[in-house]
Amino acid sequence: MILIYVTGFIGIVASKNPIEFLSLTPLNLGISAILLFINHQKGFLNQVFIFILIGFLGYFIEVLGVNTDVIFGEYAYGKTLGWKVFETPLMIGVNWILLTYATVYSLEKYIQTKWILALFSSFVLVTLDFLIEPIAITYDFWTWTNGQIPIQNYVAWYVIGVVFCFALAQFKKGSFNTFAPFLLLIQFLFFGILNFVS
Repeated sequence: MILIYVTGFIGIVASKNPIEFLSLTPLNLGISAILLFINHQKGFLNQVFIFILIGFLGYFIEVLGVNTDVIFGEYAYGKTLGWKVFETPLMIGVNWILLTYATVYSLEKYIQTKWILALFSSFVLVTLDFLIEPIAITYDFWTWTNGQIPIQNYVAWYVIGVVFCFALAQFKKGSFNTFAPFLLLIQFLFFGILNFVS
């Protein structure tokens, strides 16, 4: 994972044509998902439904968001995240699973009450989104009308995040994942440093 992110970072920053590296973003998300699930401990089969549900709902909400401008504001996806259906990349559902999973499973050791875990996990998600947004605009993940990121986007992220994180916490039932904190940390470092040097 470190090798993938370091290679991607160098490729994006140092290359005269970072599109070649950015086109591997869907592959990176897929590998991250596989590694995350491989390291899942206890009750994976019992939780597959909630993972699929979060992925499906996350994708469906993004479809509504892109095509109605009601949920997050006025935005459109570029080519970086890969194949799109209804103007929405299919991998965005995987991304919702990855981020909510990594956050909840990173914090669950420190916060036992499920609704507090959901509230705080969603705050972490919004903080990460705050770092992702400038990079997403620069590298054609998505763009906002007039280049302005509306407050509505962060509010929607928080509300949706709370629901997804609470659902995940509710079905966790003693499972754990030692890889999740590492994935969350590397996401923060990657986007944080990329913001600094871009």
